[in-house]
Amino acid sequence: MAMPKKHISHALTILTLASMLGACEDFVRFKTEKYVCDTNQLGLQSIELETQRGKTKATLYTNQGERPVEIVLREKQRLELKVEEDEINVNRETGDVKALFGARYATLTCEKSVFAM
Repeated sequence: MAMPKKHISHALTILTLASMLGACEDFVRFKTEKYVCDTNQLGLQSIELETQRGKTKATLYTNQGERPVEIVLREKQRLELKVEEDEINVNRETGDVKALFGARYATLTCEKSVFAM
């Protein structure tokens, strides 16, 4: 018994869409990338990047609270952030953070975690 052309067409459409979605590694609704740092002289606790609907916002958490951060550069391997006069460079592969807060400079090793859905 042969399948009607309409059913074959629907089956091919579903298979095509499924294979296209399966091939999209970066197809996520939202993503959170977080760097949690050990106690340090700058009071820098963590850096969080939240991406949703193609827009990314960055937040800096310190002993004095949270502050929004400007993303100056976002590449696969590194990230450059700025908040007021403070500068932060993040190695996205190793989690190493170099931060300049006023006249204070520190190199930190932070733990990176990523959650995507």
